[in-house]
Amino acid sequence: MDPSSSKPPVPLLTGLIRTIRDCCQRQEGQLCHKLDLTPAQFACLVAMPDPASTLSIQQVAKIMGLSQSRTSRVVDALVRGGLFSRRTMDSDRRTQMVSLTPAGREKWQEAHRLLSECEKRLLRHLPPKRAQELAETLQTLISAW
Repeated sequence: MDPSSSKPPVPLLTGLIRTIRDCCQRQEGQLCHKLDLTPAQFACLVAMPDPASTLSIQQVAKIMGLSQSRTSRVVDALVRGGLFSRRTMDSDRRTQMVSLTPAGREKWQEAHRLLSECEKRLLRHLPPKRAQELAETLQTLISAW
């Protein structure tokens, strides 16, 4: 800090982003604990666009940003836990399709309810116009990367 200045230095944008990431990871950890899921299982569950979706492992992997083999292992755990079902496509035996079971749909709804509550708690600190601007700015930064 410059001794002649009484203001603290402005953090670099990357430092702020890292701090937000850390806050999000802590919040996600709390959600995972409430839902009795690992972070990877939580990410896979919320990767499903809606509770009635059927996606290929490849589609889920793309949404999650993971390899197909890693995604397949996460799906295996969710199948064992009774939250996902898996089937092979008749037209292409190499393609595995996954969907939520009734228990998985309930867990998906609970996860999205908790995520919505979290977002509301966060955004109550901003007026609606600033919240919209924040969303647009974040989208712009994501596109830039």
